[in-house]
Amino acid sequence: MRIFVDADGCPVVEETVRLARRYRVDCVLLCDTAHQLERAGAETVTVSQGADSVDFALVNRVTAGDLVVTQDYGLA
Repeated sequence: MRIFVDADGCPVVEETVRLARRYRVDCVLLCDTAHQLERAGAETVTVSQGADSVDFALVNRVTAGDLVVTQDYGLA
């Protein structure tokens, strides 16, 4: 199991990373070049800026059993 975070504008990035560390679950933050994030305890994947580029990158990485954190209704 991995936790993927649509980190562009997500209000719970810090809480998600903290909980992932506590429970020893891999956490992946996805963002575009306009919102580059680095957090200790999480892998950051930065993709090109563009309409839904983070959404497509996330969908291409997620597998059964993974958890996705987003506030993007379309992605959810």
